[in-house]
Amino acid sequence: MDRPRLVTRDTGQASVEWSGLSALLVLVLATAGIMFMRQEPWSFGERIVHSIACAVEGGCDERDSLDLAYGDEVAALVRRYSPNVAYEHSSAALPIDFRRCRKTDCSDGSDAVREIDRSRAGLPVTAFTRVVDRREAGGPLYVQYWFYYPESFTGAIGRLFGDSWPGFHPDDWEGYQVRVAPGGAVSARATAHGGYGAGWGAWTGWYKVLGGSHAGQLARRAAGERTTPASKLALVPLERLRGPGRYSFQVSPPWRKDVYRVPESPGS
Repeated sequence: MDRPRLVTRDTGQASVEWSGLSALLVLVLATAGIMFMRQEPWSFGERIVHSIACAVEGGCDERDSLDLAYGDEVAALVRRYSPNVAYEHSSAALPIDFRRCRKTDCSDGSDAVREIDRSRAGLPVTAFTRVVDRREAGGPLYVQYWFYYPESFTGAIGRLFGDSWPGFHPDDWEGYQVRVAPGGAVSARATAHGGYGAGWGAWTGWYKVLGGSHAGQLARRAAGERTTPASKLALVPLERLRGPGRYSFQVSPPWRKDVYRVPESPGS
């Protein structure tokens, strides 16, 4: 699991800064200790490292970051078009914030048919967002939603054989993208096996995740699966992610994909 490096500064540390850091460490240690006593999947040391990293970066709670990243009007559109997510049966994985944890123990959740917004480890179901606004030039507004999973495998047989199965790889990024045309028409598409399946289709507000590979499909509604309502998705703007180059993945993260810059790109 990648662990963010703390950024050091050449300037001297004032007493106020040291006091603040001391208070932060006390808070982090107390929080980590409580979680350790609950025997959740993260180790004691991992919780300390991730809590400090989030604090130094301004926190991993991104409730206000959409407005800071995009402004009120575009942030409202990002929330408006975020998908309701349905998960195929027999698929424990949920998309999570990779900065917090990159283990399946952190991402797996109940397969019961109900609404679910957190994994068993208590991590929120998370979508990372990216906006490309071409409206000033007469073009569309594109909103990308990217989902991170700690691993990918092919179907139930992949789960049986684990990392010895050819379809397995650590880290997985999948996406759901929305295009708002100048005339107001809204379309969507979902990543699947390096492409976009049927391509752009009518926006329905629903996105279905297939088990194992996490390939996506556009859907009209849930069909007896567990779901994460759009209103319960934690939305994190990638534009405000500090130093993405510090993280390494077995597959290309969104910011290294052509579609991140060219939103009509056929590759995912």
